[in-house]
Amino acid sequence: MSRLPANRTRDALIAALEPHAGPFTVVAATSRDWASGLFDGARHRIALRLEGDDRTARAWHLAERLSDADLPVPHGFVADVQVTGRLDGETVIVGLEALTIDDADEPVSRAARRAG
Repeated sequence: MSRLPANRTRDALIAALEPHAGPFTVVAATSRDWASGLFDGARHRIALRLEGDDRTARAWHLAERLSDADLPVPHGFVADVQVTGRLDGETVIVGLEALTIDDADEPVSRAARRAG
C-alpha cells in the first residue's frame, strides 16, 4: 500500500473540519508519521482561529461533539480526534489533536465502520 503523505492527510482533515467548526483560519498545523505494530498513520496538531460572531459557541460545540464527528480523509480514517485547548475572548483559538490511520481500502466514514 502506498502511503498518503502526512501533510496531505492533514490538509484533508482540515477541510473535513470546516462543516463542524464553521469559518476559521489555520494558525498552526503540524503532522508526523506514526506507526504501531499493526497500523501506519500520522499524528496531527492543529490550531484554528474561529471567526464570526458565534465563534465562542462554536468552540464549545467542538469541544463537546468533535470526538463523534465523521471526518473523512482519503485512503484512511480518523481514529481519534480531540480538542486539546481553547482560548476564549476577543480571539477564539481551538487546539486539536488527531490520529489518522492509513487504510488500503477507499475512504470509509466512521459511521459506516460502526455499522459494518
